[in-house]
Amino acid sequence: MGAWIGALVLGTLAIRFWMRRLGRERTWDALQLFAPLLDLTGTWAGALAAIALWFGRVGFGGCWAGALGLVALMVTASLYDRAVLMPSLEAAHKRLGAAGDEKWERDWAFLWRMAGGARLATLLMGVSALVLGWYA
Repeated sequence: MGAWIGALVLGTLAIRFWMRRLGRERTWDALQLFAPLLDLTGTWAGALAAIALWFGRVGFGGCWAGALGLVALMVTASLYDRAVLMPSLEAAHKRLGAAGDEKWERDWAFLWRMAGGARLATLLMGVSALVLGWYA
């Protein structure tokens, strides 16, 4: 869980840094290589965290169930990012130069905020799962 949280923090900071320094086009090129790696790392780390929670349990307490539920939600968010958000961002990015540019700009901005919100929510769930797992 700690590895996933660390990857999320570093990934989020790197994306913000790239966006400010490189701009949208070059950040998108880097993100197409970086985001799948971050999602894959998260999915495997989450699976390992769920296995560790399952085999390390003493009973079926509320903290344990909460931690396991949060880990499952984190894995789901990671898979959603990879299977839905990234292809949607790709499609919106391809249409940015097309006629009706304002609509695609709004779509791109919405999807970008949604992806950032999903990363932030996953990070918060990870910290919460780590704390709950500690008390489980």
